[in-house]
Amino acid sequence: MNDISQKWGTSRRTSDQLQISEKTLYRWRQSNILKAGIHFRRKFPVANSPILYHLELCEQAMADAFARDPRTLELAAHKQ
Repeated sequence: MNDISQKWGTSRRTSDQLQISEKTLYRWRQSNILKAGIHFRRKFPVANSPILYHLELCEQAMADAFARDPRTLELAAHKQ
């Protein structure tokens, strides 16, 4: 495997590595825990292209989210 394929993973690979569901990845994208261009991107620049996740940055975002007070996560999701 080359360096790029080790850093970026599909929804399935990322959810397996983080031990969460693909639906949770979707919810984290929707609530801005995972940010476009940082934590995820499209494989190709078209709307129906698969999403790739930066594995290390997603893992860090997950650790940061779990370290915060759950009440602030609820508030962050509703402020959009």
